[in-house]
Amino acid sequence: MTLEDVNTFYQTYPLQAAVLTCGVKASLADCVAQIRSWTSSERAIELRRNAAYIIYGGIFIGLMCHIEYDIVFPHLFGTNHDLKNVVESVLFDNFVSAPLMWLPPVYFIKAVMFDYPLSEGLDKYLSDIRDEGLLYKYWAVWLPAQTISFSCVPDHMRVLFMACISFGWFIILSSCQSTGDSVVEAVTEETLAATTIEAST
Repeated sequence: MTLEDVNTFYQTYPLQAAVLTCGVKASLADCVAQIRSWTSSERAIELRRNAAYIIYGGIFIGLMCHIEYDIVFPHLFGTNHDLKNVVESVLFDNFVSAPLMWLPPVYFIKAVMFDYPLSEGLDKYLSDIRDEGLLYKYWAVWLPAQTISFSCVPDHMRVLFMACISFGWFIILSSCQSTGDSVVEAVTEETLAATTIEAST
């Protein structure tokens, strides 16, 4: 398979490409997060937790990325990569879509997968925002990444670019969303810095 084949696949089958890319990325990122938290007595991948991230990453994020970036955003903001379009797209995605659409579902999906009430999932989400700076971590990664995405990346490759960046973000989110309450052993500033650097390269 050549790079041209990959490019053609993303142009021809944007929805399938988005779901496949985001599902694989979410599973791998959660595996990395789980391995990082292994102890000497507990060294196994929690498959139910990983399945929650595959559902969230593949079905929800993959599908919604396709709908938002390939359908809704061109209608709202146009397809030009000018400064006005970039600023509007980045601000809308970070300050409207993220807190209302991108982040809450992972908490609800985990509530369903781990058999606790959806209201508890909502409480965990609000607690991570209030006590653990979840949105600040999100913005530290995604404001620079999406500025690059909306200004430089070809439209049909945007989901792939975002998936590459969100591999690092999913490790952060999965660490925040570990089986216990909120952030366990909070994500270090070095991890955030490294992820932000990746988003800029």
